[in-house]
Amino acid sequence: MPVTGLESFKLTEASFRRLGTAKTWADINLRTYDLTPAVRKLPPAERHNYLITRVNRWVGSLRRSFPELSVAGRHGKLSGDVRRRSDLPSSLRASGPARMILAAAGARGVRTVHVVRIAGFRRLPSPIPPLSWYCVRALVAIRVERATSGMQNTEDRFVLVRAASFEDAKKRLRRKWREYATPYLNSDGQMVSWSLDKVIDIYDIDEAEIDADGAEVYSKLGRRRMRPSYVWRPKSR
Repeated sequence: MPVTGLESFKLTEASFRRLGTAKTWADINLRTYDLTPAVRKLPPAERHNYLITRVNRWVGSLRRSFPELSVAGRHGKLSGDVRRRSDLPSSLRASGPARMILAAAGARGVRTVHVVRIAGFRRLPSPIPPLSWYCVRALVAIRVERATSGMQNTEDRFVLVRAASFEDAKKRLRRKWREYATPYLNSDGQMVSWSLDKVIDIYDIDEAEIDADGAEVYSKLGRRRMRPSYVWRPKSR
């Protein structure tokens, strides 16, 4: 299983292994919610109890196999077995010799191990995050000169912008909104302006590059009444 975070200390997996007993702190990310065939074939009412039992087995095995490691929950909990679904951990905080941290990456139930601190090593400053894509959803009011009654037309507009944050995405579009609102004459000689009314939502695409084969640029959850044609009956594998 991969060990990440080593580049922050100018280390490779090989040089990290050579550190031997150097005390290291790491996050052990578990496969807590993996829907394996064993989970799928169980009745829904029994699945969460199975996940609890499975995590307790994995954590117990980690502690027995690597007694030199101190293993706890990310927030200091997990002194004993997990008993409730709400306490299911998806990651653990471990500390101990570098060689044991590396070995733990291959333990059953472990997805990845992320090194966060090594005694005697200074962590490199985080690089400036690259700009990523954001989708800004806005309501545009189509304003017609001297119109005082009737219905006002609007536009539900989605705009992609590269930015560093939600607020930055909003700021970067200010000039675009002003340009978009530039008045023009309609067929009756009236001035018309497509003006920003409000920003409805900003969606972080969480990608630095747009995948030409298909990329999700906006998503909003909703609800609908169930119908027989909507029923999903997955087959256990």
